[in-house]
Amino acid sequence: MKSKPTTAEIVLMAGGAAALVFSLFAFYQAPVGDLSFNAWDTGLFPIATYPALAGVISGGVVALRRFAGIHFSSSVGGFSWLQVHLLLAIFAGLIMAGYLILDKGAADFGIGFWGMLVATGALIAGAVMLNNEPSGPRGLA
Repeated sequence: MKSKPTTAEIVLMAGGAAALVFSLFAFYQAPVGDLSFNAWDTGLFPIATYPALAGVISGGVVALRRFAGIHFSSSVGGFSWLQVHLLLAIFAGLIMAGYLILDKGAADFGIGFWGMLVATGALIAGAVMLNNEPSGPRGLA
């Protein structure tokens, strides 16, 4: 099904790609000096990588459907694809919110954290938009 993606699908794909890219940047950084840790470093892995993985799964499914013409089953484990997108986005959002309120000691949040937080917001917005599209979810239900 090669077709032009909707706005919601573009938001999901962009949010997933941004979450992955920003997971490679500094998640935490020292207030002085150049010491930093990304989401894939020991101490943050695997929990901090889950939002990036959720984004890759959600955005990847949309990209494979739209650009590669790959057809997925209508449900995954009893959930529709709309529900899967929403669950992945909320899961990623809860993890990032948890890091936001977590005591990080003397460390500061790095650009990777803030980028992943914004990307997670895009995933949530894209999943909600996908559900509310006037033309329907175009086979993702």
